[in-house]
Amino acid sequence: MEDPLHYLRELLAKPDWTDDERRWLLHYLEHTPATELKTLLLEAFRERNIPAYDPALQESLLAGIHARMQPATPVRRMGWWRAAAAVGGIAVVLAGGALWMRQPQPMKPVAKADVHIPEEMNGDIAPGGNKARLVLRNGKTVVLDQTADGQIGEGNVEKKDAELLYASGEGSDGGSNTLITPRGGQYRVRLSDGTKVWLNAASRLEYPVAFSGKERLVSLTGEAYFEVAADVQRPFFVMVDGMKVQVLGTKFNVNAYTEEKQFTTALLEGAVRVTGGGRQVTLRPGQESAFSPNSGSLKQYDGDMESAVAWKNGIITFRNDELSAVMRDLGRWYDVDVAYEPGLDKEIHVTGAMRKQEHLAEALKILELTAGVRFTVEGRTVKVSR
Repeated sequence: MEDPLHYLRELLAKPDWTDDERRWLLHYLEHTPATELKTLLLEAFRERNIPAYDPALQESLLAGIHARMQPATPVRRMGWWRAAAAVGGIAVVLAGGALWMRQPQPMKPVAKADVHIPEEMNGDIAPGGNKARLVLRNGKTVVLDQTADGQIGEGNVEKKDAELLYASGEGSDGGSNTLITPRGGQYRVRLSDGTKVWLNAASRLEYPVAFSGKERLVSLTGEAYFEVAADVQRPFFVMVDGMKVQVLGTKFNVNAYTEEKQFTTALLEGAVRVTGGGRQVTLRPGQESAFSPNSGSLKQYDGDMESAVAWKNGIITFRNDELSAVMRDLGRWYDVDVAYEPGLDKEIHVTGAMRKQEHLAEALKILELTAGVRFTVEGRTVKVSR
């Protein structure tokens, strides 16, 4: 074989790997001194314009290598978390300025997180998937993840590859359907006007089977990403408890979980008008709004679009978020409850990213390294302690 260092540089420059290349890299990572590998990885980070860190912290670079390797994500227009995850398919987590990287087999020495999972759980809790139920206008409920592809109900909607496709057209009294995702579920739907919606876990979307009149109106609880079909004559409205988002044709994300402190709207393209608490703001691409249901306050600011829609793209990301908020996200995706040790500071701020297809143990290992806490899994309850 050619020089291993040259070959490794070639692999780090590739957007993805073959099975043979991945096996070679696993062997190399296990048998190569950390200093040599660290230098190459730092070079790869610099080439991808990932911010540099204090040189004193670089000694910690490989201390957090502990999880299995995933195929890489192609490097395109990425934020800090996607660019990091794309370096050789290795997910990256940042906390307190330190940089932690992950690979399949720990190199020695490795600081391994201690996540205790009983043997009766067969080792781990799997991530969520494409699961939902559809409540038809006649009241009938269809469990979509247990239903074969094809026409549903009266034939105006088709299930295909974990997506609902409504027939195009209008109707005067077509009634409404409701798409509901459980904790640990997500689903997609294309409405009758061509609007595409991605529904996150523990969410609910109510919409007409066919739009009629001068407005297109849907109701949301939870989180959804919208790509609204343009129709200047008929504005599109997303109704949330105490908040309304008006659209003409755009791409945006609405996070409106009732257990969160505020409802956020992030605009990627087009323009939206957000109304809440007697106030109104118009967002430009790259901006977000935050509405507080309790106080009625509404504000707008420059946002992080990549992070706002990370969940849709298969990433769980958190950037200077409180530990309690991060655990609520994990609870919704892995369908677990969270219990905290009395007196534990749930407002610890953590920053990082992980792939949604990770099993729960790997996600918790990352958080243990970043938040400085300890997790114990008992059944479907995650206990958090010092």
